[in-house]
Amino acid sequence: MDLELSSKRYHLDIPQCLWLDFFTQLTDENRGRFITLKLLDGQLGDFDLLHHKPLFSVIYDRPNYGNDLVVTVSRSLGVHEATYAHRIVYPQAVDVVTNNDGVILSFTVTDDDHAQTVISFQS
Repeated sequence: MDLELSSKRYHLDIPQCLWLDFFTQLTDENRGRFITLKLLDGQLGDFDLLHHKPLFSVIYDRPNYGNDLVVTVSRSLGVHEATYAHRIVYPQAVDVVTNNDGVILSFTVTDDDHAQTVISFQS
C-alpha cells in the first residue's frame, strides 16, 4: 500500500505585543521572496492586489505612532527601494501559517473593519 506524503501546516496567532519584533525579523529573513497579496473585504469585495512581487518590508507602527502595518514590495530584485506600499489601518490580528519546518507560507492581517489582507509567499 502506498501512502501519500502529507505536509503539515501550523497556524500561529501572533500577539500584538510581539508585532514590532516579529515583522522586523520577518522582513530580515524574507526580503526578496516573491509574494502574492490579496484583500478580502466583505464590504468592498475581494481583490488580488499583487502577484509575484519581491517583498521589500513589513513595517508595524504601534498605536501611539500611527497604528498601521505597511507591506512594501520592489519592482524587481535589483531595486533596493520600495516601489509599492499597501497600508493596513488599525490591524487587530495576525495569523501566520508555517510548514512543519517553521518556514512561513503566508500570513493574514485582520483590520478594524474585519477586512483581511493575505500575504502568501511563493516557493
